[in-house]
Amino acid sequence: MSKNSFGAKSSLEVSGKSYEIFDITKLAQANSLPFSLKVLLENLLRTEDGANITAKQIEALASWNP
Repeated sequence: MSKNSFGAKSSLEVSGKSYEIFDITKLAQANSLPFSLKVLLENLLRTEDGANITAKQIEALASWNP
């Protein structure tokens, strides 16, 4: 279960079914990331548990600069 430190967890309803999503736009600096890193960032948000994946690691990826 995700800790949701960034408030990125929300739900999306499609055809009467509800899906859990993690919105990377909650991290403002994520907008400038390449698509491949956005995919990795979303994965980190989904799996953040505070032990294996921490908020500090998520922030580090979100603020990546080439």
